[in-house]
Amino acid sequence: MRKAVLVSAAILCFVTGCQTNPPPRLRVGTYFGSLSGTEFADPLNLGRHCRTLGWGEKNGLVYTCRGGFIDVAHLREAADRTVYIAGLIEQAIVQQQTCLSFQLIEPSRYHVTLGYPEHWPDLSDRRRQEIAHHLGVELGPYIAHISTVWHEILTWFGFTSTGIFSEHISSFSWEDVYSDLLGTRLAAIALTHVPYAYDDAMTLLIQNELQRLGMQPPAVAQKAIQAVKGHWYTDGYYFFTTVRKRNFDLGHDDGRVTPWLVPGICPEQEPIAYPVPTTHVLEVYGFSVHLDIEPRELEGPLLLSIAHDGEPGDRIQPSVHFPILMSHIKKEAEEMYGPEVGVPSL
Repeated sequence: MRKAVLVSAAILCFVTGCQTNPPPRLRVGTYFGSLSGTEFADPLNLGRHCRTLGWGEKNGLVYTCRGGFIDVAHLREAADRTVYIAGLIEQAIVQQQTCLSFQLIEPSRYHVTLGYPEHWPDLSDRRRQEIAHHLGVELGPYIAHISTVWHEILTWFGFTSTGIFSEHISSFSWEDVYSDLLGTRLAAIALTHVPYAYDDAMTLLIQNELQRLGMQPPAVAQKAIQAVKGHWYTDGYYFFTTVRKRNFDLGHDDGRVTPWLVPGICPEQEPIAYPVPTTHVLEVYGFSVHLDIEPRELEGPLLLSIAHDGEPGDRIQPSVHFPILMSHIKKEAEEMYGPEVGVPSL
């Protein structure tokens, strides 16, 4: 048994490079009109979450009574983005770095500038470690949420994670932002309140939260899809599919992202809205954080031109430029799909 464990550990070490904080890996989400078809997952048989390898994971769409459609692959990927960023932030603060940069799944590079409180050198090593961990856990979801929104923005303009076909068809689809946000929330819990290893914690947390949301078997998810066909989207095969409805709720209005529920499925159920991550923790400890995104995708120059109104600029500041980009995207969406594109009506 001991030899088998050592062999398994050696294989895992070879594949992951023995990284204590491995970067997130790409998980291909399912979407309507996908070349591989829309996949539905059995919420009672999702397998074990695995940060480094896909062995045992089962992904796809799950319909929930209070959360609408959940893309499990999006959820998992957002969670792993969160834990990776949290680790980077914690390590940087422990080492008293003022600048760090990193790449996630897309080619874009994230640049973070940290400002420390004046009394920081006076704190004990243990206290600094505690604060560093807390800041990582709070800022990880915040930056991860921004990164998933950035992914949706990129795909609106044609970016593809696989380098083959544009992902515009799935950009701001009904379930993406909510599923991503759920992943960041569960990852933060896994890092703080659950006495398990991260993968084990995520496995349990995903199951428990889907149950709280009122998870339904695949047959109900398929019924929900049929209910919105012809209204939210036109059925077809990739190039022949039109997604008429897009969920642009990023929590800017009320600080929460509300899921789209399919009328007639799970009657009289109220949606569970999740609050978007914030940086309020910085005020508690006297820190400051500045975040820039350096686009390195083919779509980067166009996005920079829109964000900077044609003026020179090589970085995206999410707090400043995301509203500008989203205004542009919503205008295009209304021109393409009509003024009700952002309303989940049938």
